[in-house]
Order: sequence, then C-alpha cells, then structure tokens
Amino acid sequence: MNELAIALFGVLAVFVILQTLYVLAFVSSMNLPNSKIIEDELLPKAAVILSLRGADPFLTNCVQALLHQNYPQYNLHIVVDSQQDPAWNIVNKTIQQARAIHVQVNPLIARHNTCSLKGSALVQAIEALDDSYQVVAFIDADVIAHPNWLRELVTPLMDEEIGATTGNRWYMPQTRQWGSLVRYLWNTVAVIFMCIHQAPWGGSMAMRLSVLRQSGLLEIWKQSVSVDVPIYKALQAMGLNVKFVPTVMMPNREECNLARCLRFITRQLLVTRLYNPQWPLVVAQVFASTSAVLLTIALLLIALISGNMGTAISITGGFVCYILAMAVQLVLVEQVVQRVIRARGESTTRFSALMMVKILVTIPLTQLVYAVTVVSAILIQKVEWRGISYQIKGPWNIRLIEYQPYQLSSQSVGNNVSL
Repeated sequence: MNELAIALFGVLAVFVILQTLYVLAFVSSMNLPNSKIIEDELLPKAAVILSLRGADPFLTNCVQALLHQNYPQYNLHIVVDSQQDPAWNIVNKTIQQARAIHVQVNPLIARHNTCSLKGSALVQAIEALDDSYQVVAFIDADVIAHPNWLRELVTPLMDEEIGATTGNRWYMPQTRQWGSLVRYLWNTVAVIFMCIHQAPWGGSMAMRLSVLRQSGLLEIWKQSVSVDVPIYKALQAMGLNVKFVPTVMMPNREECNLARCLRFITRQLLVTRLYNPQWPLVVAQVFASTSAVLLTIALLLIALISGNMGTAISITGGFVCYILAMAVQLVLVEQVVQRVIRARGESTTRFSALMMVKILVTIPLTQLVYAVTVVSAILIQKVEWRGISYQIKGPWNIRLIEYQPYQLSSQSVGNNVSL
C-alpha cells in the first residue's frame, strides 16, 4: 500500500510541477509591458459586433459601455436573435437613452442550420460591413467593456504579423454557490491553458477585416458550432499569430448553480474536442490527475478501515499538500488578474476566510467535475444552448435541430444568474 501511495503522489507531484510551469508562464504574460500609444488619427475604423440571444443579467451595462468607448472611429453592430427576444427592447431602450447614433441593431435574418446561431449572427454582421472598416472586434454580453477596451485590442493589430488579439473571461463569484466556485476554478485552468497555447476567446477579441475575409473563417463559421476555436488554425495557415492582451481580461460577475455549471463546462469541452488539436493533451492530463486523486482517497479509506493509522496520516498529509499547492497557484494567478482589473478602476472580489475554506474543498470537486464533463464531451452527440439543440455528427457536420425564438418565460429576470 505504501508503494502505491508513493507512486500516486509522484503522479500528483508531476501534475503540480507542470501546472506550476503553466502558471508562471501565464503570470509572466500578464506582466508584459503595455502596447505603445497610437494617435487617434492613426487608429483604423472599427466595427464592434455583439450577438444576442436572451437578455444577459448585465446587458444594459454591456451596451452602455460599448457606446462609450475611447476610440475615434467605430460603430457598434448588434444582432439580436429575433424581435421577440427579451434583449430587443432592452437594447433599443438603452440606445435611445444614450441618444447614440453610432450603432445599428438588426434581427438575425440569415440563419444557417449548419452552425451555431452566434456563428450565423457574426457572419451576417460581417458580410454587411463596407470596405471603410479595417478592424472587427467581438464581445460577449456577459462582460462589460472598460473605456479603453477597443483601443487596447486594436493597437497590437498594427503589427502585420498579428492576426488576432484576445483577452479572456475571468469569473468573480460573489456568493458561495458550489456551481459558481467550480466554474471559477475550472475557468482559471482553462484561461491559463488558452493563453499558453494562443487560443483566442471570442468574447473579447479583434481581427483585421482583411485577414478575417482572406482566412476563410466566414465559411468555416457557417459549418461550425464554435466561433473562436477554429481561428488559431486558420491564422496559422496564413503565418499569423494570436496575441494575448492582458488588459482586456474581462470580469464576469454572474452566478450559476452546479447543474448549469456542468452544462457550461461540457459545452466548452465539446468545442475543444471538435476543433482543438490539444484535446488529447487535455484528456491525458485530466484523467491522469483525477485517477491519482481518486485512488489516493480510496487508499486513505482502506488504511482507515484496516486501522493502519500511520499510512492514513501519511496519505492525508500528502493529499493536503497537493490541495495547498494548487491553492497557492490559484492565489498567485488571482492576484495578478485582480491587479490588472483594479488598474482600470474596477472593483474586485475579496475572498473571506470562509470562502477560502470552501475553495479548498472545491479544488478536488472541480477535478472530479472536470473528468466527468470530459467523458460527457466525448460521448454526447447533441448539445443545448439557450433553448436551441444542435446535433453534432462531426466538427463540420452540425445541424440546428429546431429553431424557436428565445421566450421571456425562459429568461431569468432581476438577478445575476447566467443564462
């Protein structure tokens, strides 16, 4: 039993070391110097595209922020799934109150049954752009753009070797719901992985319009359930890079229960399975570390039942060290992200002692959830997103099963719960 325990802790130690290297690389990328300041007259005309289905909890704030960007020439293009969608009235009311004229709101008309509704919306908006636009920026409705968001995304695109710029989403749970905490921890690992592997996130991203058209991404999006994951491969074929921009890390303050969290992670991993060449690496890391954790817990129970207290204490000590090592990594990453967010004048979450204790418990729970959702992502052939089901027969064989407008009865009203 002791030999097996030592072997298991060896596996966990290797995992901790690998994760530490990832964390250090991420922290280093967050400390990169800011891009040089470019005069207003040199910044290209930009289109900001926001696609909507359902009214996200902070939608009004999202639209208000996009209408007041510190950028000389830009227009906001909003595509709402339908005029019956609860987001339609919210968006138009917000625009009227702001008396904004640099914005267009259209319903989704060119709906393709071979891709996600978001893909259809982005394709519709981009195909309507004239040649005066040089840059396209994308944002999701679950984040709120700070005033310099667009400027910070566009500035690095002045380098001809950069094909896309991206930030990422950073969850800031305000409550102690298990779902919110698991999603927060899982997303932390995902953000680090995406940053290291130059994987763009479509919720805070920009590209030159010429690159977008030449890359063939519009046709790819018409056949894909994902918008952002195929971008890296398309740009790589053109000899272009994806640049991670630390200052456009976007806090998400929504909450979710454990059931919503499981569905969310499964969807994200399904997309990774379909389009990300790093998927085998993800599966290997998840199952190796999770198996080691589960076997360690099993050994602990066996030692306790058999009365082998010396072995039980050793196993408990080793497992606690593993959890604490992961917690230290989390604190390090959280601090560097919070520093970036506070520098913009935005509030951050301070974790209480009780919250930290619960997070320590959530670390092994998240690892178990990660393994379960990986299995789900491997097995499922149908996925639901905001009331729409998609049949998945392959990366480029997607079918929207049945369309229906997003109904107000399905909408969470008056709270900060993720849709």
